[in-house]
Amino acid sequence: MTSDAAAIAHLSRTNPARLFVFDILYLDGYDLRHLEFQERRKILERVLEPKEPVALSTLFENAPELTGVAKQHGLEGLVAKCITSTYQPRRSSDWLKWKAVSEQEFIICGYTPGEREYFGSLVLGLFQGDQLVYTGNVGTGFNQKTLKQLFELMQPLVVKTSPFQHAPKLPKGSVFLRPKLVCEIKFSQFTKDGILRAPVYMGLRTDVPPEKCGREVAQAPTAVKSKKKQPERAGLLDSSSKEASVTVDGHTLKLTNLHKVFYPREGYTKRDLLNYYDAVSSLLLPHLKDRPLSLKRYPNGIDHPYFFQKGSPESFPSWLRFEMVDDIRYVVAEDRASLLYLTNLGCIDQNPYQSRVPTIHNPDWILIDLDPQACSFDQIVEAAQLVRTLLDELGLRGYPKTTGGDGLHVYIPIQAIYSYEQSRQFAEVLARIVVERRPKLFTTPRSVSKREKGRVYFDYLQNGEGKTIAAPYVTRAYDAAPVATPLEWSEVAPGLDPKQFTIRNAMARFKERGDLFADVLKKPQKLEKAFKKLSALMS
Repeated sequence: MTSDAAAIAHLSRTNPARLFVFDILYLDGYDLRHLEFQERRKILERVLEPKEPVALSTLFENAPELTGVAKQHGLEGLVAKCITSTYQPRRSSDWLKWKAVSEQEFIICGYTPGEREYFGSLVLGLFQGDQLVYTGNVGTGFNQKTLKQLFELMQPLVVKTSPFQHAPKLPKGSVFLRPKLVCEIKFSQFTKDGILRAPVYMGLRTDVPPEKCGREVAQAPTAVKSKKKQPERAGLLDSSSKEASVTVDGHTLKLTNLHKVFYPREGYTKRDLLNYYDAVSSLLLPHLKDRPLSLKRYPNGIDHPYFFQKGSPESFPSWLRFEMVDDIRYVVAEDRASLLYLTNLGCIDQNPYQSRVPTIHNPDWILIDLDPQACSFDQIVEAAQLVRTLLDELGLRGYPKTTGGDGLHVYIPIQAIYSYEQSRQFAEVLARIVVERRPKLFTTPRSVSKREKGRVYFDYLQNGEGKTIAAPYVTRAYDAAPVATPLEWSEVAPGLDPKQFTIRNAMARFKERGDLFADVLKKPQKLEKAFKKLSALMS
């Protein structure tokens, strides 16, 4: 027996492997992939006889609540499967990953060089007893502003020797610091060697002394007294009736063809769409207030012909709000009744003006629209972060969201005192600067046929009077019913999948995060100083 075979035999005795079976795709020559997971699971439970070393996996509901247990046992997280999904031989939004992410304070013990300006990564450490030990490097979570600020703070602390008692092997050219600065780091877990896995820089902690920074131990969940919660509104429609009459905002709505399938692959119906919009209405409606809507109607679902409808016919009920813009009678949906009425007509998404009726010729934001030209979404992420860095240089704040399709939007809220032409010109200059900085990342021709593949198209022409855009929180007419989802900038990172946010899981996120786009409406910005800085950058 070879040494490798002997080692394998020894391990099989001392650490026997177990096979946990959780799904079945074929049985007796029959393909089961078209069945829902819950049906495949029933078949599996009938045919599988668990016997060591084969076991049937246990099913758990409310998977996000188990992340604490996963963290306690040192696991990376959980993977969950939608019980009504069919099997897809590719990456799908029906598989969700919940990471057991941790956060704690670490000491900045040095920095390493890199291709970008200032530094590549921070060298991190923690106290273990009275010894300072190396815990890894963090190279993500920075923008140009924080890179510069940190670099300036670190220069007075530079020393020639390592602060670690047992010096780790660090990249050539590493610079060591006196251990005085503390930062907050988000990470998935520690490796067995005590090194951080997937760390992300979150910010400095001036309130925490370095000597207090030691490795935190995950505690087992403890029982707490439940707080009395306000009762949530039940779903608008039950799962049985094909039609329903409901009273909303004092208006009676007759909702029809509730069983009609709008998303054939997933089986989502008009009822599902109405229930989603009813649930998300408190978040969505502020972003529709005073804005004319261009209606895009899918009366028979996403696999059938749709049509646009700008003008509102006389058959629309009189209690809806109508506004005349350029001789067109638009509908405005700023209450639940109006939103649900339009959803019942087959309006899968809502596409509002970028300006409000009182200031219809002055947009409320500059829209940065990043579209893939046969490129990966990681390239879209890279382009968006370049835009963010430029906005930081200009003293402006941008707010990212998925489009619900395969692109990404960045909204720059502005005071409603500028023309659409000015907003378009501003966006065009932003495009020219980022293209100049990263020419191989972007493609610029307006003609689709002339755009280079494998690049990002910066579409500044979406800033135009009369143009409408899919609002945040709306569903889109693509498989899996993706939702246009506001993001935090820390989420705009490699690995982001815009199609992970769907009609099935988005509400849980929104309840947890709230309206990440609230400041788009509440914090408009002036452009005069930014225009001057842009002129300087272009000169």
